Amino acid sequence: MRKIKTLLCLMLVFLIIFVSTGCSSGTSPEQTNAPESDVNTEPQPSDESDKSEDATIKFTDSAGREVEIPANIERIAPSGPLAQVVLYTLCPDKLVGLASDLSDLQFEYIDLKYKSLPVFGNFYADTLNLEAVMAAKPQVVIDIGEAKPTVKEDMQGVQDKIGIPSLFVHMELDKMAEAYRTLGKIVGEEEQAEKLAAYVEKTLAEAKENSASIPDADRVKVYYGQGDAGLTAVVKGTVHSDVIDTVGALNVADVEQSVRGGASDISMEQLMLWQPDAIMFAPGSIYSDVETRPEWKEINAVKNKKCYEIPDGPYNWVGRPPSVNRVIGIKWLGNLLYPDVYDYDMKTETKEFYKLFYHCDVTDEQIDKLLTNSTFKN
Repeated sequence: MRKIKTLLCLMLVFLIIFVSTGCSSGTSPEQTNAPESDVNTEPQPSDESDKSEDATIKFTDSAGREVEIPANIERIAPSGPLAQVVLYTLCPDKLVGLASDLSDLQFEYIDLKYKSLPVFGNFYADTLNLEAVMAAKPQVVIDIGEAKPTVKEDMQGVQDKIGIPSLFVHMELDKMAEAYRTLGKIVGEEEQAEKLAAYVEKTLAEAKENSASIPDADRVKVYYGQGDAGLTAVVKGTVHSDVIDTVGALNVADVEQSVRGGASDISMEQLMLWQPDAIMFAPGSIYSDVETRPEWKEINAVKNKKCYEIPDGPYNWVGRPPSVNRVIGIKWLGNLLYPDVYDYDMKTETKEFYKLFYHCDVTDEQIDKLLTNSTFKN
């Protein structure tokens, strides 16, 4: 009996020692979870925000300049009118100012809230207001358009003058889709950029196919005139004229440029020698009274009532400025000159384009106004 009691006492002692040792060497649930939280690398929202504000990236622009720009861009200054148009189509609410004033006509298609933006002037001209630029605090200046011979020096000069990263993105008609995609990455608007790029690509592809189908003998000879007398010709081969070439028509003004803006002053005698089949007049030129002017009566296009005025609002559809407004101009001019080839309903096309590019729901009345003088006279 005594042996049994002794054995039970020993077992009880061993049990107490085991339990005591197990508890002292184990870890609590809190201690077990602590290392897992230490290795969790997901940033907190505040940390992520701080990093995005300070982060920069290096971007090599179309002039070959490596420019350090913010990774997250919310405030942009356009370098000039052409950049202003493009950036408005892509990221209007990131514009902190305009390169040029907008007219009442333009505000029929552009939200009035942009009327309060300061006007900087043109970064390439003497109109630049440095104080206005600095007060607006843009993160970057973006120039868009043709690659001028001095573009590299020009952009560096702008950057040195204002102390703000300034970059150039090449955009001509055949480079427009590519430029949109590049700009979308720069300003963080890739979804909108892709929509715009896809529309441009589709329009140009259709124009290329349609133009190729037109026999040489059927190509329409076009004169594009502007100015008070209508005798300032937009010259063939310039960005202001490329809509004519793109749709498969022939610009009769195959002369040297003598006036700014891809134009040349010509004589009535020269125009009579060219005898265009159709005449496009720039808005504000002589469309409204050309038929009453004696000097124009011997021009075939006038005699045949094949004169029209380019739609204008918010921008000239053919090339003033030579920006994305030319894309709807391709559809309009193609449909006007070759309606069987460019089979578009221009009301539908105008509504789609204005919604996508100008963020504007145009009314039927507005479309009628745009196209009133833009069809052949009967």
